[in-house]
Amino acid sequence: MAIPNQQPSWKDKAYELHKRQHPVLRKVVVAVIGFVLIAIGTALLVLPGPGILVILAGIAVLSLEFPWARALFDRIKAAGDALLRRLRIRR
Repeated sequence: MAIPNQQPSWKDKAYELHKRQHPVLRKVVVAVIGFVLIAIGTALLVLPGPGILVILAGIAVLSLEFPWARALFDRIKAAGDALLRRLRIRR
């Protein structure tokens, strides 16, 4: 969270708004946005554009509400970390 003397960041504000919404409404909105991003990313795999990044963004959005998406996101993140370690680009 934000430091007490600072204004909350946009990310903190968005997270608080996300948590204040009705649980069913929140789940529906997250599902719609996540699956739309995945559909657009899938189209961008054959069209010019960053298809894989948009698909990953869709999975990240879905991971806010769905445990299966969180597990998938964690696996993708672990694979990316392993790849960066192999390439020695780790921070």
